[in-house]
Amino acid sequence: MWEQLQQRIQLRLDQMRKHPELILLYSLAFVGYILTMKEANKQLGVIGILAVVAGTALIPYLVARLRGARSIELPDEKDDGAAPLGFLRSSAEDDRPYLVRVPPSTAVAYDVIRKAQDVFQSDAIDPEEDMKAFFSDPYSLICLQDSDDNIYGFTDYYAFEKKHFKLFLQGDYGFDDLLANGLLVHPKARKAKVVYLATILNLSYLLDSMRSERRRQNGILVWATVSAILEYQEFPPEGIDLYGIGWYKGGAAILKMFGLDPVGRVMRGLAEGKWIYTRRGVHRQDLEGIRARYQKRYERWCELEIRRCAHVEPSVAPAG
Repeated sequence: MWEQLQQRIQLRLDQMRKHPELILLYSLAFVGYILTMKEANKQLGVIGILAVVAGTALIPYLVARLRGARSIELPDEKDDGAAPLGFLRSSAEDDRPYLVRVPPSTAVAYDVIRKAQDVFQSDAIDPEEDMKAFFSDPYSLICLQDSDDNIYGFTDYYAFEKKHFKLFLQGDYGFDDLLANGLLVHPKARKAKVVYLATILNLSYLLDSMRSERRRQNGILVWATVSAILEYQEFPPEGIDLYGIGWYKGGAAILKMFGLDPVGRVMRGLAEGKWIYTRRGVHRQDLEGIRARYQKRYERWCELEIRRCAHVEPSVAPAG
């Protein structure tokens, strides 16, 4: 609990450094809140205080629902992912609050790794090794940002040789062994038969964001990741195998959004005992179905740019 509080404070400080005006706004809001509480207590007593507290809890909810909703669009009847109140952001590109560019810049990759260190705070994050992995295959990092370059979440994936990944599943390899012996780098990674979803992180849970917003961000990350795999990976006749490890409940839920199911547990290493999720024999049309579903729901919220890779023949048009 203490570590999570530290992470929340750090994220708030990062926001303030980028937007110093927030310090004044937070100060004014705090002073106004105290004065309001005093006046409510003076006029209505305990009932007044309870009314102020209830209003404080309700206002952020309404603001998050209505923010930027300059037009009301009726959702498609078949689209079960629409916001409950039916308030959807304008479909104009300039109004979209989120941005994903693949591959990201080197500066964004550094920022992603730093945030991952802040969250996990363990030996699992080695900045030098992670940057080396990024330079060896920059097409496998997907970062969710806004127009001010604030990072809300990211996913990354590794491409492995099938025979080495099998040794990992059998418990003969630890993950470090797998990275040392079975990791494919660009351009060989584009022909990999095993794609491992390594990290799926949504930072919004640290900021107590609304559940509907976290769900939207998760959907965008799935859409962007599937779009990147479709653009960059080649699909053999037998398809590719998708894998991931469900470290936490939230991460496991996102793996299910990719259509993965639990099949066994990790035998060795830091993730020992965690569930392995997989979907074998995935073909292009399988991922195209997932992409279409989430693109329909979330393209009005995110500008997605998937840049083509010079070493791979383009197989689909860039998304977004």
